[in-house]
Parts: sequence; structure tokens; C-alpha cells
Amino acid sequence: MQELDKKGYLSEPHGAIAYRALRDQLQEGEYGLFLGTAHPAKFKEVVEDILGKSIPLPKALAERADMTLLSHYMPDDFAKLRDFLIKLDW
Repeated sequence: MQELDKKGYLSEPHGAIAYRALRDQLQEGEYGLFLGTAHPAKFKEVVEDILGKSIPLPKALAERADMTLLSHYMPDDFAKLRDFLIKLDW
């Protein structure tokens, strides 16, 4: 991520790993392409810690950053999942 940042590209961790793997495997005269499919803000704390700087949130994400999470912790128990889903008020 630091190497890409020095080139002017803000990457998330997985994209940076793809870049590094590609870079390390290219032979002389070869070109390659790597794809990052997530915004670095998805890993904001990690990216900021590694790069030592603050990164901005995209507007759409910033507008929703303070919303209540709708996720629930649930043990890996199918019966409990089934009961939870049945009780939902759709």
C-alpha cells in the first residue's frame, strides 16, 4: 500500500497484495493488470495505520457512517437462525 501510495494510487489491502504479486511475477518486457474491487475506506483504520495519514470517506459513505448497524451477532446454530428469521417482521 505504501509503494502504491508513493505512485499516487490509494489502495486497499487486497488490491495492494494483488499489485505486489503481479509486480513480483512479471518478467522483463511484460505488462500486467491488477484490480482493486473495494474502496480503501472499507478498511479505513488499517489503511490509515499503514500509510500514517487520514483518508477521506466517499460522500455516500460519509452520509451513512453514523447510521445504526442492522447486523446481529448469532452463534453458528441453524435452529437459532431459523427462529430468528421466522420472527422477523417483514
